[in-house]
Amino acid sequence: MSRNLITGGTGLVGVYLARQLLADGEEVILLARRPELPRGAADLAGQVELAGGDVGELVHVLETVRRYRADCIYHSAAVLSAACEASAAAGFRTNVGGTLNVLEAARLLGVAHVVFVGSGTTYGLANVPRRVTDDTPQRPENMYGTTKLCAELLGLQYHRQYGVNFRGARYAMIVGPGRRITHHFGDWSGIVERPAQELPYTVHSDPDCPCAYIYVKDAVQSLVDLKRADASRLRQRMYNVHGFMAALSEVGAAVRRHLPGAQIAYERDQSEVMRVANRSLSYEMDGAAASEDFGYVLRYPLDVMVADFIADVRAGKAGKP
Repeated sequence: MSRNLITGGTGLVGVYLARQLLADGEEVILLARRPELPRGAADLAGQVELAGGDVGELVHVLETVRRYRADCIYHSAAVLSAACEASAAAGFRTNVGGTLNVLEAARLLGVAHVVFVGSGTTYGLANVPRRVTDDTPQRPENMYGTTKLCAELLGLQYHRQYGVNFRGARYAMIVGPGRRITHHFGDWSGIVERPAQELPYTVHSDPDCPCAYIYVKDAVQSLVDLKRADASRLRQRMYNVHGFMAALSEVGAAVRRHLPGAQIAYERDQSEVMRVANRSLSYEMDGAAASEDFGYVLRYPLDVMVADFIADVRAGKAGKP
């Protein structure tokens, strides 16, 4: 039985990854600054260990890995885009320094696996090709993308120099119940979550701009599959993982098929900031290598995703609005 430490363990990816690992009969430790389960994760109470600690502090990471004898670290902790822009230093400390700390702990304590949650923002924002492959040049254009690329490169270096079993996957837009619903990026979850809670929702993003979308359950399954893949099958250490392409107008239509009374309004924000944000997601990720090397399969296309998303919200997995 594997003992899995998840950094950023109380976030969207961490919570759903914990559920997946528990269902597979594995042990889970969630590392977070505030060791409290979010409201939508009450089902995890008594099933996971909660460890308080800051991934940006090496001693916290070392002590947690040693105390719980973790043999796999899923590294999902990160300061996200807006917060990185507000404080480049804070973004660097967590996203780069935190990754270095995880890798050092793995090296010093002999952790068998490190699995990293990467980001498609490493390819850029406004000038991304319509289709990106694992070989597309990475030219990040904001602090978040810069730190995520630095983290990737650190993982690759630790694999080359020390033999740390680093593996990772890049995603564009991960959605699911409990994701923070904020201006623009939150629209992609809010358009499903709020109607499922019988609340109105107003979309401010361009409703007709396509987005590279992936449901959180597909994302976490890909991480688990990547971790378990035989090393002989892996041609690389970082993989693009793609869900499907959809525009918010299509998502809204799918929501209304399942919730005919859904109150969804579209009030497009015409600002340049919003136009860049929309363009930053309007590319398709080529996931062929992920499919061939570790068997990634899309299980939640648009309509299936919306139905499951609504069911999880109604089961209380989004918490209170």
